[in-house]
Amino acid sequence: MEEQIKKIYEKQKNGRIRMIRNVLLIYAALICVVSIFKGNPFPHQETVLFFDVKQPGWVTTDPWLLWICVVVDLIAGIFILIRDILRDFSKIDRILSQQCDAEKYSEMLEELIKYGKSLDYHGFQKSVMLIAESKYVVALIINGQLQKAEEYIKNEWEGKREGRSWQQVMTNLELAKKYQEKDAAGYSATLEKAGKVFQKNPLFMAKNLMLKGEDEAAVRLLENDTEKLPYYEVTRRFLLGVCYYRIGKEEQGKECMEYVIGHGNTLKCKEEAEKYVTV
Repeated sequence: MEEQIKKIYEKQKNGRIRMIRNVLLIYAALICVVSIFKGNPFPHQETVLFFDVKQPGWVTTDPWLLWICVVVDLIAGIFILIRDILRDFSKIDRILSQQCDAEKYSEMLEELIKYGKSLDYHGFQKSVMLIAESKYVVALIINGQLQKAEEYIKNEWEGKREGRSWQQVMTNLELAKKYQEKDAAGYSATLEKAGKVFQKNPLFMAKNLMLKGEDEAAVRLLENDTEKLPYYEVTRRFLLGVCYYRIGKEEQGKECMEYVIGHGNTLKCKEEAEKYVTV
């Protein structure tokens, strides 16, 4: 784990240099591509019928093409940078999404943050830490450690307290608190303000229906859900199992809970599922 963390930060230590290099290479490539169709980009002389004719080059005649190259170049450079960072995090995210190991996932992110905060940031190392801390808070929420998540946000959060990432973290926390408190009105109001990312997620929508006592509607929603990532599927089966028990379909509920127990690894819902089966 330690070596993997160091490797992620070391990779981004020279992130700005690599970004400048990529931007220059992409810019040169774009100029070459345009020149294939528009000819020499710079002022030059051409021989036409034994006469030397001065040509201005497309940089002079069509400067807008140059600006298009600049814009495309910057977008491509930023995309490559973000892709590289997210690729490293996707490997960490698999600990949760594929292995359902919520404890290891939160531990990994916690160590990633601790190591990052011990550095004198160079390149894009701080970006790595900021991404890690937003994921860490969500990991704490998944583990049911809502108080610890709140304390981190209050005392240790280093990112901006605004923007999309911050809003999503706070929305996740608020929804988790309202669900834990069985506050149907509060959960519904929070979800209504949360935006499409949350409103289109069947798990959040199902919890909203469950808090309102509309368990059969929640069952229909969850039964029609087709997402098959292991973490998502375990969570879906757990909620579906709870609904089955509530509407009297105990056999189907037991099947769902047994699936959660068999595949839930260290997820909190596995402990809850065991309570249903052992009753």
